[in-house]
Amino acid sequence: MSDKFKKLVDFLTKLPGIGPRQATRLAMAMLEWPAADLEEFSSLISNVKKDITFCKECFNLAEGEKCSICSSVKRDKTRIAVVEKITDLESMEKTGAFNGVYHVLGGAINPAEGSLPEKLKIAELIERIKKLQRLTPDIEIILATNPNTHGETTAIYLEDKLKPLKVKVTRLARGLSAGASLEYADEITISQALKNRK
Repeated sequence: MSDKFKKLVDFLTKLPGIGPRQATRLAMAMLEWPAADLEEFSSLISNVKKDITFCKECFNLAEGEKCSICSSVKRDKTRIAVVEKITDLESMEKTGAFNGVYHVLGGAINPAEGSLPEKLKIAELIERIKKLQRLTPDIEIILATNPNTHGETTAIYLEDKLKPLKVKVTRLARGLSAGASLEYADEITISQALKNRK
């Protein structure tokens, strides 16, 4: 194996979830690409920091000051879904069920991994809400954090931080999924299913 090929494999293994075998397969696949595709790919990679930035409003990926969601006049700016990561935002967008805007925290509270509240975009969320309150009192903050220990901790922390702002705070419904068995459900899922029963 050539040194340059090994170096390409090493770079690919820096991507999350990519091990040496998968990186080798990806690098081999790239050898099959037409030269024009490789040129475009390398140009995108070399300019990624310059061409792709974060939205000044919600911290989603953007190509200018604001992302396409925050720029859209069709979105309801008074409904803000607070998510942990950009990939969570993308998952919600795919449903087509939400017409509001988002706020990406940049993670969840996890002291063991050094993810503390001050490292997340919580202060920016509070500032954003205060600005919006000057225009309208009818604001809903939807806490769409993940239904795990860190997501729950983050949601509870946010609920406490948002209380003084007197905005409507809701959470995504949680509970048992269709076809699930109570026997195998964890305590958090069962308690959420009981709390959100209809």
